[in-house]
Amino acid sequence: MSAFEDDGLSPGELSALGAVLARDPELTAELELILPALGPEARAVFCRELAAATGERPAAAVLGALVAAARS
Repeated sequence: MSAFEDDGLSPGELSALGAVLARDPELTAELELILPALGPEARAVFCRELAAATGERPAAAVLGALVAAARS
């Protein structure tokens, strides 16, 4: 989770994001392609939205998180 610690996430958000990524380990590799393309504010919004997606399929939650980041 250290890759996300600089995104201003709270400990609870980091824990939730870790749980999301644990459900879909391959998603971490995909995020390595997505996150560098986002500015700092959009990246923080993206990570928060993804962390909040505890009840969704992780890969499906990425789309919602990208939409939120684009609106930020």
